[in-house]
Amino acid sequence: MVRSTEEKLTELKDLYPDYDVDGLLDVLVCCGGSLKRSAQLLGDATIHESSSKKLKSRQQQTLTRFLNLKLPPKVTATTKGPKASRPIELHSKKEIESTLKYCTYHPDVLPVDLADRLLELLWKDTSFKPNEFYLFGNKCISNCKSRIFLPENRIEPFYYNGMQVESYSTYSNEIMMAQILVEEVVNDILSQRTALPFQVTAGNWEVQAVLSNSYSRDSNLDWHSDRLTNIGPHAIIASLSLGFTREFRARRVHPPNSQVYSLRPQHNSLIIMHAGFQEEYKHCVPLLPKNCNIAAEDIHPISRDVRVNLTFRNYALTTKVFCKLCGFPMDLRRSFKDPSKRGLYIFQCSRSYTEENSFKDGKECKGFAFACFEKNPPFTELEIEGSRWIADDDMEAKASQSSLKK
Repeated sequence: MVRSTEEKLTELKDLYPDYDVDGLLDVLVCCGGSLKRSAQLLGDATIHESSSKKLKSRQQQTLTRFLNLKLPPKVTATTKGPKASRPIELHSKKEIESTLKYCTYHPDVLPVDLADRLLELLWKDTSFKPNEFYLFGNKCISNCKSRIFLPENRIEPFYYNGMQVESYSTYSNEIMMAQILVEEVVNDILSQRTALPFQVTAGNWEVQAVLSNSYSRDSNLDWHSDRLTNIGPHAIIASLSLGFTREFRARRVHPPNSQVYSLRPQHNSLIIMHAGFQEEYKHCVPLLPKNCNIAAEDIHPISRDVRVNLTFRNYALTTKVFCKLCGFPMDLRRSFKDPSKRGLYIFQCSRSYTEENSFKDGKECKGFAFACFEKNPPFTELEIEGSRWIADDDMEAKASQSSLKK
């Protein structure tokens, strides 16, 4: 039996009498109408999803309470919270954008009918396959399924993970319509933000390819930053979520124990990973907890427990750089571990990520060059000519590199 919002709100009010109704309604809405998630956010109560089922909540770490929410007297500024290593949950657009400096969040980005048709089309698409790649000579297979979509009129070769893509699908009408709308949203937002040195400017962000991932309940995507090789430095990627809601996590790439942030992009919502995000953050889609019981109200009417994600990508780095030692395409990366080198863009041979990696023979390719985006082709052998960008809040790198100049 589907419960009305009024019934859910009444139960929340009974459980949390010290909170005002408007604040509880905000919590319920931001949790997608789920009583279970609302209780997890508010903490310290037992919630009834139905007359026969009880779900105990657990205390969650969050950035803020909602502005309209009045805290009960027992909660004080000195209350000891969870350990800092636990993810901080970001629930509202304001929380997401004020915390993740290089992200913006946009709900209901497509017309409802288009979002549903696109989801159904991709959910039924049997061409999605696990992504295969090599690390240190070993073949790895992702446990989520992927598919690359390219415009029908594309002529030039398309490279992904160091290899030319041979198997892909062409745009459907739904993907083309979604791309047009996403481009409008992204370019509008770019016009309101300060541009970073190497990014595509407002009005010029155009999508050349769409990568789609399909996540079943036992799928995940490990921590990573998207490769800059083709999308270029200060890349802007628009990530559209469709179907079942899955957790999305992000953390700074340095230091390695950086705080993890958690958000749950809803069906038909767009996360724009702006210029600087791939350089400064890693992100992942974690596994669902073992023995996770998905509430009936969380099951999507079209895709059930499957989330489909589309990343719309602008391939700004059109000139390919090939390794002088072996001829393979080179990967663009940015140094970050050593503060004295942080921000320096470099090219490394991508052969290590292919079947021809030669790791087992001890002959992995060491091809290397410094990136120089003012040149064509965009590389140099001299570090002093290399392109570099340091985040404005990276005081560690600024101090380290400033001391070297003295």
